[in-house]
Amino acid sequence: MKAIARWFKKPLWFWWVMAILFLSTPLATAQQILTGRVYDNKTKEPIMGVAVYVAGTSTGVATGPDGDFKIPYDPALKAALVFSYLGYEKVQIADPLAIDLSSVFLVEEERVLDPVFINPDPWDRATKEELFLKYFVGKRSLPHCEIRNLEDVRLRFNTDDAMLTATAQKPIIIVNNYLGYVQSYDLAEFEIAFDYLNQAATPLESFEKIHARQFYTMKSTFISGTAFYRELSGNKPSERRRKRRRDKAFESSQIRLNRSIISESLSENDFLMFYKGFRVDPAKHIRVRESQGIYQVTFRNLRYTFIDARDNQSDLILNENYMYFNKYGISLSPRKMSLVGYIPELGVGGMMPLDYNYIKTQE
Repeated sequence: MKAIARWFKKPLWFWWVMAILFLSTPLATAQQILTGRVYDNKTKEPIMGVAVYVAGTSTGVATGPDGDFKIPYDPALKAALVFSYLGYEKVQIADPLAIDLSSVFLVEEERVLDPVFINPDPWDRATKEELFLKYFVGKRSLPHCEIRNLEDVRLRFNTDDAMLTATAQKPIIIVNNYLGYVQSYDLAEFEIAFDYLNQAATPLESFEKIHARQFYTMKSTFISGTAFYRELSGNKPSERRRKRRRDKAFESSQIRLNRSIISESLSENDFLMFYKGFRVDPAKHIRVRESQGIYQVTFRNLRYTFIDARDNQSDLILNENYMYFNKYGISLSPRKMSLVGYIPELGVGGMMPLDYNYIKTQE
């Protein structure tokens, strides 16, 4: 009894500490710590300095002298764990919680010679770079973004399918001076499809003249890859200004629109939905079904317009009436949809980390 009495005589600060520890326990257990080591597949020696990051987020570390790493991971994100090191093939683990990470092996990249194309590329580098920057970085993001290693991006226009493609062996480094991020983007696919307009061309005209840039109009774009975000060094923009700008960017981002769709909260998140110029009730045009963390979203029609709280307009164009998303709002069928308008004009340079405001949007 005396022990119990002494327990209840604890000072007030003690109970405050206990309350804080108790309330913080669910948050602490939400994240898990992943540990492991990275080795060279051939020599079996550990590799120091390998970038290990959670795809699409600002969570990342580098392996130590023994190839070891320790990184926090939120299971709710369902994001891939990426291992990237110069001269080695990138490793991407979709479900790191289900994999033994004690021995992760990286394979050296094979030296591949540049392919030889039968049909020549009629567009000069400057023309292709202009298009790449506009549609990859995003024309709205370009004024405050720069790519540090644009020379590592290979660009080619193919006249057979009227498509501009880009490839990069190294991560593309994007410096965003407005949001205060340095973004490393591992490019998987980049395509701009064009329509050919020069119907009056004759066989007597030169190849370069027939396929000049002015005779093509952009039809669609497709970009895929994984990203890692780091804070831009220095005090510009200030921490306060970074937070304000990032919150504003997040409010109009594609990831927030996707999450609003799967959580059936478009109206609550200040998105207006239109069909053929008329405002519609999302509940009558979108049906969401969830199974084991995968969301099947069925749309009544194939084209809709969304307007956010700042009157930014984006048009959603679908190839089929249904799409799949994971719990985090990432599209699992990206080629089934395309966006036209404000959101795609932000480009990769205007993307936000997947873990930004994640808890807030789940409340």
